[in-house]
Amino acid sequence: MANDAMTKMSEQYQNFLAPVMKANKLSAANLESLVTFQMGALQAYVDMAISRMKAAAEINDPASMQSFMSSQSEAIASLQQKLLDDTKTLGELAARFKADFDKLIQESLSFTQ
Repeated sequence: MANDAMTKMSEQYQNFLAPVMKANKLSAANLESLVTFQMGALQAYVDMAISRMKAAAEINDPASMQSFMSSQSEAIASLQQKLLDDTKTLGELAARFKADFDKLIQESLSFTQ
C-alpha cells in the first residue's frame, strides 16, 4: 500500500515536471537556433567590414579614391539589405519560438484539465 502511494506520488511528480522538461528542451533548441543565426550574421558583418577596410587601404591616387567611393555606396546598399534580411529572419525566429511555447502551454493546460 505504501509502495502504491509512492508510485502514485512519483507519477504525479513526473506529470507535473513533464511540461517544465519540455520547456527546457524547447528553450535550449531555440537558443541554439538564435546563437547560430547571430554567429552567422556576425561573421557576415565582420567580413563586410574587413573587405571595406582592405578596399580603403588600396587607395593610392584620386582614381582609386573615386573607385572606392563608388564601391562604398554599393557596400552601404548591400549592408542595408543584409540588415533588412536579418531583421526579417530574427522576427521569424521569434514568431516560431512564440508559437512553439504557445503550443507547449496549450498542451500543458489541456493535460492538467
